[in-house]
Amino acid sequence: MSAPRLLNSAWILHGGAAVGALSLVVLLFVVSAGPAPGEGRPPVRPATTYATARHATTAGGGGEWVAVIHGGAQRMAIGRPTVSLRVPGSRVFKLALLLLPLLAAIGLSAQMRRDRDHRRKSEQRMMAFVATACHELRTPLTAVSGYVQLARLGGLADLEKFDLVMARMTDETRRMSALLDELMLLARLDLGQPLGNEPVNLAQLCREAVADAQACSPHHPIRLTILPGTHAVTGDRDRLYQAVANLLANVRHHTPGGTRTALGLGTEDGFRVIEVIDDGPGIPVELRGSAFEPFVHGRRTVTRAPVADAGGGNGLGLSVVAAIVAAHGGTVSLEPGHRGAWFRIRLPA
Repeated sequence: MSAPRLLNSAWILHGGAAVGALSLVVLLFVVSAGPAPGEGRPPVRPATTYATARHATTAGGGGEWVAVIHGGAQRMAIGRPTVSLRVPGSRVFKLALLLLPLLAAIGLSAQMRRDRDHRRKSEQRMMAFVATACHELRTPLTAVSGYVQLARLGGLADLEKFDLVMARMTDETRRMSALLDELMLLARLDLGQPLGNEPVNLAQLCREAVADAQACSPHHPIRLTILPGTHAVTGDRDRLYQAVANLLANVRHHTPGGTRTALGLGTEDGFRVIEVIDDGPGIPVELRGSAFEPFVHGRRTVTRAPVADAGGGNGLGLSVVAAIVAAHGGTVSLEPGHRGAWFRIRLPA
């Protein structure tokens, strides 16, 4: 929907409610400004604060409950048995009864507009997600298709070239498999499907993640700091490992060799805190607000990562981190005021 249409919808919504409320005030004022007592109508006695009820047995064996509020001059009967009510004889009351359904309809219409807009935005996000996922899958598929066509044309007669092409096809196939696995994980987490529920030693988990990251890229040194204390949480160990590994992989994929990383583990206000800080170029300002959304790519300063590398630079790494942490009741944030990137995970103890 365009900006002018959004503005028009907002004006109609709020303007309609304002006009309805103003009309009610004006009508109540006009009706209330009737003749004063003694000028054309008898004064209305103030209603008392109590009600009486009685049951009258009719000749046919039926019954009638009557509730009376004294001091009124209006009687309303609804259904049978009959409910009778005496209220102050004011046109304001009758007008209010007429306007209440109108105001309720205005509120219902506004809610329906909000629901419709929410559904439209959700559909647009889903379509954008699917389109981007298809684009990410199309790249390795195109490479595999090209290699197959090359083989059909006899371009792989050389054994060394054949082995190289087979290795590339295997890499691209694994990339597609990894992308599909992460898409399935995001879908599971979005649907709220249960994860593992076991004691997890975060200190040991961080040690393993650092060792694996150093093996993938020895040119990205990592310093691990574990503060004294208990660092256990309850959750899915494999998924929590994946979250930490993805943060370390993010450094490898988007910083040049020699970039230093610090991984820290501690406790703060009853939460387990994991921080990953690097001294690289950082995340561009225009991407910081959407860093955890799917398929957001930052600048790449290194060659494509090996297939076995966790978080293969497909634009899903940080969104997977956010989804895993949220599923464990925690939060992940991109902290400001640092030269490189500074990610902070907080998990309930």
